[in-house]
Amino acid sequence: MKENGKNLIIIGGGPAGYVGAIRAAQLGANVTVVEKEEVGGTCLNVGCIPTKVLTSAAHTYSTLKTADRWGLKVSGMELDFPQLMKRKQMVVNRLVTGVKSLLKTRGINLIKGTAAFLDERQIEVRMNDGTNQRLEADKFLIATGSVPIMLPIPGIESDGVIDSTGALSLTSIPQSMLIIGGGAIGCEFAYIYQSFGTQVTIVEMLSQIIPGEDEEISAGLRSSMEKSGIKIFTSSKVTHIVPAKDGKKIVTVSSSAGENNIEAEKVLVSVGRKANTKNMGLEKLGIKMDRGTILVDDHLRTNLPHIFAAGDCIGNWLLAHVASMEAEIAVENALGEDKKMDYHAVPACIFTHPEIGSVGLNEKLAKEKGMEVKTGKFPMMACGRAQAENEPDGFVKVVVEKTSGKILGAQILGHRATDLIAELTLAIQMGAKTFDIINTIHAHPTLSEPTREAVLKAEGRPIHMM
Repeated sequence: MKENGKNLIIIGGGPAGYVGAIRAAQLGANVTVVEKEEVGGTCLNVGCIPTKVLTSAAHTYSTLKTADRWGLKVSGMELDFPQLMKRKQMVVNRLVTGVKSLLKTRGINLIKGTAAFLDERQIEVRMNDGTNQRLEADKFLIATGSVPIMLPIPGIESDGVIDSTGALSLTSIPQSMLIIGGGAIGCEFAYIYQSFGTQVTIVEMLSQIIPGEDEEISAGLRSSMEKSGIKIFTSSKVTHIVPAKDGKKIVTVSSSAGENNIEAEKVLVSVGRKANTKNMGLEKLGIKMDRGTILVDDHLRTNLPHIFAAGDCIGNWLLAHVASMEAEIAVENALGEDKKMDYHAVPACIFTHPEIGSVGLNEKLAKEKGMEVKTGKFPMMACGRAQAENEPDGFVKVVVEKTSGKILGAQILGHRATDLIAELTLAIQMGAKTFDIINTIHAHPTLSEPTREAVLKAEGRPIHMM
């Protein structure tokens, strides 16, 4: 045990686990991380990072196809998919090595294995080499992440039915793919594979893709995806998957209008994720849970005061950046501080084309809460930089409290929206008002200008639109 420190065991080495470990080491704790696979978790190994390699390639590929708009003649272009997958793995390996180095440099002990509680202070780790090891600690952080949800659809166990991990492990581009679920992950893979030449169909059970997102944002993305050739069925569900000739599948899609049978080479199940908490001995300890999700207070503490939890396993926001922040707060509290987790300014990002970035309340949610709001919206096509880059699709929309001018939320559909949302996230976190944005000079020509213009529109004084 380090001087003035405490023994802390963290179960899980993903965005919550490894970030929490680094923060705890900074505070003087003696930290052990137990991870059964690779550090970085789903996000780094089979989620956020590898998909961004593919979305970046998809955008570059699509841009080159239209390079003649800039007078650039590109010939002989082709996709080397195996090379792209090698590139994806190289990026992942480099970042995993970087995380391991960060842990090692800070003296954090990394154990490869699967942990389960024996009692309130002791876990047993089934090591990856087949041996067992028992460990004790003063405090624990559970950060075991989540796993994909699989639906009880007849035929879903068939060959060619894959989850997101499988979609990142294909060895060739499928001719056709049907995606069950029109959320963030489903739409990102739809964009990726459509850009590479796959005929993509999305089936979403709810009335819009990206459920819960601003309706105008969802409609704008749908319009763009359909223009690119992606077929989208909303208010629909898959009821059967039946093997067909040549290894393809016949997928039955049902809605109030009837049934459609769609043939697809691959079927991607992307309907969300659930907490990964099985076989950990949590029930034996009496840790309170709700359908597999660990219940915590606003300090990220379970009902056992020395055991904390963070990330997807607590089921609040299944986002890597939220998991990391939760873990920092959790270990700070485990080591004697008194901090509450604040969720009122959480940015959500979707890496389609155009991208989506959103934060805070959308217009519908604000009105459902009984708030009097005003909105401002500015189209990307009126932005000089967007036009110069041939990225005119989308808009910036802000939601403002009518009486105070306080910024309550923002939604961006457009090129680099996932980066642009940071300014409005900070604005909401700081309680900024419209005049704070208006009085801030935004560089020209940049993609940040539509943010100020949208706020000007909300205040009834737009400059570059009527």
